[in-house]
Amino acid sequence: MPRLAVPLLAALALLAPTSPAGATDAAGETARPSARTSCVPDPLRSAHAFTGTVASTSADGRVAQVRTDDGRDVQVAGSPNPRPNTATSVDRSYATGTRYEFRPLNPASPYEDNICTATHEVAAAPAVPPGPPATTVSAGAFVTALVALGVVVLVGTAAAFLVPSRRRRNRRRRRRA
Repeated sequence: MPRLAVPLLAALALLAPTSPAGATDAAGETARPSARTSCVPDPLRSAHAFTGTVASTSADGRVAQVRTDDGRDVQVAGSPNPRPNTATSVDRSYATGTRYEFRPLNPASPYEDNICTATHEVAAAPAVPPGPPATTVSAGAFVTALVALGVVVLVGTAAAFLVPSRRRRNRRRRRRA
C-alpha cells in the first residue's frame, strides 16, 4: 500500500458514521444521524407550535401520543415512514414523560415532525401554585361569628364599668345609713 493511502484511510474512517441509520447501540438505543446531514442549516420554524408531554410512544419511539398543555390529546409522527423496523435519515424519536415544544409541519393531528424542525425538549410544566386552603366555614357563618364576638366584647366592657360603679354606690349607701 502506498504511504499516502494509510493516512487517507484513517481520516476517512474518522469521518464515517460509527453506526448505520437504524442500528442499535449497546444500550438498545436507535442511532440517529445528526440533523446536519439531512437538513437545511436552520431548523424549520412552524406556525403550528404547541407544548405538551409525551404520554406514550410506538414505532420505536417515533410516534408519540401527546397531552398538550391546553388539554388536547394529539398524535405526533416523528418520521415520514413511522412503521416499526423502518428508518429514515430524518427520524425523530420521543421519550415518554418528557415535555416538548413541538414545531410540526402541518396544522392538525396527526402532526408530522422530524429532526429538521425546531421541535425541542423543554423543562417540565411549571407546578400550579396551591390555591388557598379549603375552608369549611361559609362566609355567612364567619360574619355571624364576628358579630357575636363583637357583642361579647361590648357586653364584657359594659360589665367591667358597671359592676364596680354599683359596688361603690352600695358602699356609699351603707356608710350613710
